[in-house]
Amino acid sequence: MDEKETAAKREKLRKGIGVTRIVHRFIVDGFDEIEDFNEFMKSAIKREKDLTSRRIEEGASRLNEEEREQYYEVFSEDYQKIGDVFEKLALDSFVVMLYARVETGMATLCDALRQDRQKQKGEKINLRYSDLRSRGYLDQANLYLEKVLGVDLDLGDNAQWPEIRGLQTLRNGIVHDEGWLSTKDRALKKHIERGFIELKQREDKDGQVSGRVRVKSEYVDKILPQVRKFFQDIKI
Repeated sequence: MDEKETAAKREKLRKGIGVTRIVHRFIVDGFDEIEDFNEFMKSAIKREKDLTSRRIEEGASRLNEEEREQYYEVFSEDYQKIGDVFEKLALDSFVVMLYARVETGMATLCDALRQDRQKQKGEKINLRYSDLRSRGYLDQANLYLEKVLGVDLDLGDNAQWPEIRGLQTLRNGIVHDEGWLSTKDRALKKHIERGFIELKQREDKDGQVSGRVRVKSEYVDKILPQVRKFFQDIKI
């Protein structure tokens, strides 16, 4: 085999190696570390609650009944702060981080598929997902995959898609509206009724529910496998 034939064979082999499936697997496997972080976060919150409760009880055990009552009034705030501050911030941050993974995952798939399409089929695709006009990165990526790259996401029949849309709405309420949620989203309303998401100062009007968001760990445990399955089931 002469040098030209060797070079042609090498080039053919190079064009046949796609990055999309590797990237897809990398995205899906990335949810392992997110699940580990979720378990660590819950464990840290529980440990802090247990330590604080034990410290308060040990301090109270050395006091008489009258002193103990005053002691609890003062130091019970320490325990309350764990839920009102530490736990709330941790769960809000997790929601924001998880949705960021959704957007990043979809954008990465767009770029990988575009690269493979150009390399393997010789197509020149100048348009990128970020060039499309839409409501946000997620919609841009979906539109790009379906209309430009011809990937059928079948979102109308996808059981996880409403959950991801709900996650998007919840994230926007936390990030853009200082934790105030106003929505008609069915998936979110189900989680609210189940107690997975708490709304303080709740208002219900014309099918829309509003209030100050308090995410519970049960919501995180529910939504995380849904997001993972959405990416697992994408046919590329």
